[in-house]
This record gives sequence, structure tokens and C-alpha cells, in this order.
Amino acid sequence: MLIICASAGGSPGVTTTALGLALTWPRDVLLADCDPHPNQAVLAGYLRGISSGGRGLGTLTENYRAGTAHALDALLEQTIALDASASISRRFLPGFTHPRQAPLFVGYWDQLGAQLDDLQASGTDVILDVGRLDAAGLATGLIERARLILLVTHSNLPALAMLKLALPDLVQAISPGSAKLALLVAGAGRPYSASEIATQLGLPLLAELPWDPATAGVLSDGDLPGRKLTEQPLWRAFRSLSMQLNGQTEARRLQPSGRHRTGPGGGDEYA
Repeated sequence: MLIICASAGGSPGVTTTALGLALTWPRDVLLADCDPHPNQAVLAGYLRGISSGGRGLGTLTENYRAGTAHALDALLEQTIALDASASISRRFLPGFTHPRQAPLFVGYWDQLGAQLDDLQASGTDVILDVGRLDAAGLATGLIERARLILLVTHSNLPALAMLKLALPDLVQAISPGSAKLALLVAGAGRPYSASEIATQLGLPLLAELPWDPATAGVLSDGDLPGRKLTEQPLWRAFRSLSMQLNGQTEARRLQPSGRHRTGPGGGDEYA
């Protein structure tokens, strides 16, 4: 299974979502930072500034260019442990460290995708954090291999307006019968409900995440976790979603629901 987590802009919690899923995933999993806009959020945040030891997409680019990174082992050598204490293998592939690295990788997304296929065949699922969508869109080599593209958004008007602008190009890029596109609302009800957002955008609603700044701070900023981190609302939501995506609970049907909300003048409020 390969899942892509993305946003249309701002800071809606894409990395936090991808990381939360990886840390609660019930099977072996690789979290890959494929954001073309370097931020090193996982290393600097959740992993509290540990060094990647030069591993990641930047070094993988050099190896691809040298013709020395075709095998699956070459990909795994660029990963680090996300949670060394877990019985389940949770690995992390660090992302780019400089803005100029992403353009150099354009011709290698298919090669990375093929290695991710091999990884899945070996029993490890893949979660990709691609950050915010921009004019370049998502790499075709990633879209074609994804089972699900999860669009993460806050429930405020600026976030929804950006998502509505980016949505047509993304829908056009997804070929029929390939990846499913679904919505995840972080902090629903601030002010719009998840169901009315899904209805307005015409997207299937997969889940909503509770507003839980303390737990989000552990994942995004490296804050020290409390004694009962795994019992906090956001962590429980990630665990439930991970189980749902693995078919271990009754999955919510991917259909938009709720009433359509219009703007003060009666038109589309997210336009």
C-alpha cells in the first residue's frame, strides 16, 4: 500500500499526519519525505534535531546519477529508524536539504517509484509526505503507484480557498481507476464542519482529526510527550485511521456528506 499525504498550502499538518500514521501503522512502514520544498520537519521536530548522517533524497539523487542505486538495498541505506523501540519496522527517508535538489530529481521519480514497488512487495507499506501542491503538481511516477491521495486541510476559509484552486489540476492528473482521492480535515469545526467541507469541495471525506495542540507539538516540534501520549485524542485518531486503512476496523465509506454552506451573498463560500 502506498499513500500520499498532501496539502494545497499553508501549514495544515501534512507532515504531522504522515508521521502520525507511520507511528501508529500496524505493519512495517516507510515514511518518505518527498516534499520538493526542503524543511527537514521530522528530523528537526519529532526526532529532535538528530543528524541524518547524509542520508536521504539528496544522496539518493547522486547515486542515481552515478548508476549505483538501482537495488532496494540502496534505497534502504538512505533511511533511518523512526522508532527503534517498536517491534514493527518504522523507517524514515529524509528529504531534500536544498531547494536546488528537487529539480535535479525530476527524472528519477519513476526510479524511486520502482524501488518503492519492490519495498511493498517485500511486505512494507509506504507513506509519502509531498508537502504542498504547487504549479508542478505531483510526480506522475508517484501518482500512478498510490492507492490513496490524502488531502489534508484546516477548516478555515483561507485553507479551503487554496485547496479549491489546486483541486482541478490534481483531479485531472489522476487517471481513472488509479489512486483514490480523499479528504482529511484537521481541526474540523474551526469554523466549518468536515462534512460541509467535503460537500462543498465534492471530495470523499475519509476522516477528521481533533484539535489537540499538545499532541501535535510532540509530532511537529519535538515537545516532550506526556505519560499518556498514546491515549490523547490526536494519537487515538491516528491509530484508528491507520487501522481503518488496513481494513482492521469497519472503514467509513468514502462519500461526502453534510449540507452545503453558501457565503453571505449566497454563492460558493470557498470560491
